[in-house]
Amino acid sequence: MELLPGDRENLAIQTRGGPEKHEVTGWVLISPLSKEDAGEYECHASNAKGEATASAKIHVVETLHEIALTKGRSG
Repeated sequence: MELLPGDRENLAIQTRGGPEKHEVTGWVLISPLSKEDAGEYECHASNAKGEATASAKIHVVETLHEIALTKGRSG
C-alpha cells in the first residue's frame, strides 16, 4: 500500500516558486520525526516538457553518537 501525504499526520508537502522564473521548489516536512519514518522517499514530477524523479534515504538516529564520522573530515 502506498501512503499519500494526507494519510500521515506528521508529513506535509510544501512548494514555492523559484529559484528561477517558471520553476517550482518542493520539499517534505516530517515532524515529529520517529524511527518509523526511516526509509526511502521518492519525488515524481511531470509537466508538458517531461518527467523527473528523485529519491532520498532517511536514517533516523536517537543521539549524535550514532552518526558515523567520515575519516579525515575536519570541523
